Amino acid sequence: MAGYPFQNRRIKRIIESLIKNKMGLQLTLERKIKGTLSSWFGIKFKGPSETSKVRHWVLPYCTGKGCDVGFGGDKILKTNCDGIDFAQPYTYTGKDKVDIPCDVINNEIPVPDNTYDYVYTSHLIEDFADTTDALRKFVRILKSGGNLVLVFPDQPKYEVYCKEMGVPLNPYHVHAAMGYDYMLARMNELTGISYEILYSNNCEIDYNVVMVLKITKHS
Repeated sequence: MAGYPFQNRRIKRIIESLIKNKMGLQLTLERKIKGTLSSWFGIKFKGPSETSKVRHWVLPYCTGKGCDVGFGGDKILKTNCDGIDFAQPYTYTGKDKVDIPCDVINNEIPVPDNTYDYVYTSHLIEDFADTTDALRKFVRILKSGGNLVLVFPDQPKYEVYCKEMGVPLNPYHVHAAMGYDYMLARMNELTGISYEILYSNNCEIDYNVVMVLKITKHS
């Protein structure tokens, strides 16, 4: 009789694992079907935003007044957070309105230096030809001591994922080597700042890389 609690816990773990694997298989099958229909017939499906996948990890670092650059309709936070994007974002994964319309790739973000306590951006920086200049733009509007929160793809893993799921590649991705090491190398090219990595996650969820950097500015 004394062994029953242990056996029950073991059975529970087995059942939870089976349920999790079943859900994973169902999700994979659903994505493959949608990818095939999209590739063959041009059918567009509205899926969850990349932000929705990582929100639980990064929210603790998004405090105070912040912004979400290139948010595509789903801001990291719905209050006290400026949504910065094209007046008509080219992706729309939510209903949040644009607060500050801007072509971030070709123009400076139209806010003063040192405005925000945090700057969050997801799946935008890989579209910049000059990654270091993109980082400069984000750091400029961030207060010293604030958090720069970056979410971006590991490009090789992203390409494998798209091939497996039958999903077309995003044609706006510029850098074949985009990933964790690439981003750190670009960060090290910035002058007048130092940074501390508060949190990082390298592709625990599909192809997503997450970095939270505390930025200190030096005059």
